[in-house]
Amino acid sequence: MSQGSAPAELARIRLYDQQEAAAHDLLRPVAGWIGGHVARPHPDLGRRGAVCPFVPLAQRLGLIRFALADPPVREEDGLVAAAAALKAHWLAMEPRSGQHTIDKTIVLVLPGVAAATVVLVHDRLKPEFVADGLMLGEFFPGHPGPGLHNPAFRPLHSATPLLVARSMVANDLPFLTERRYPPARRAGFVEAFLRHQTSASAGTRERARSELEHARDELGHAPRG
Repeated sequence: MSQGSAPAELARIRLYDQQEAAAHDLLRPVAGWIGGHVARPHPDLGRRGAVCPFVPLAQRLGLIRFALADPPVREEDGLVAAAAALKAHWLAMEPRSGQHTIDKTIVLVLPGVAAATVVLVHDRLKPEFVADGLMLGEFFPGHPGPGLHNPAFRPLHSATPLLVARSMVANDLPFLTERRYPPARRAGFVEAFLRHQTSASAGTRERARSELEHARDELGHAPRG
């Protein structure tokens, strides 16, 4: 857990491995939820496998880290700084290349942070994460976001607010092209996807190019946003 003389940006959050998280009062419930729910199948998921298919292997490889803001944050500016540290830690975390880069995950646990603040910061910083080939996930109590395979399933609900950094993967294209995003943002997301997901299947890359063309067409008829 100790970060020694870490740069100021990295020192804004403290990291804990899975064993340390299991012994920490604030982290234990989240670690238990990830192991007992996210890493397991669910009857309402709408497909086979774990709620997040990457988590079981990440657990076995010891590539999940839990984090707390230091000092704790509640307001938007403090959370922005903590989330910037989250990205910096993920980029610095080993492995930094190779097949298991996609398995490393950092879960920033945010006890007491309002859901509205999590939403604001997620929306503000997601473009920066995506540009670097990462995904930034938001979780909070009662999150209304539907499941990809079953709209009645709520995969983003968690008892404790969280921001989660992980690698972008080919299956993320639907999350980058949601129509709730304005066309300029969707175009930027898909450009980053094509830049980072060079090994995605030909069909996936073709869908991405089609989405990019559609977003650019919309920009010709709508203001940027």
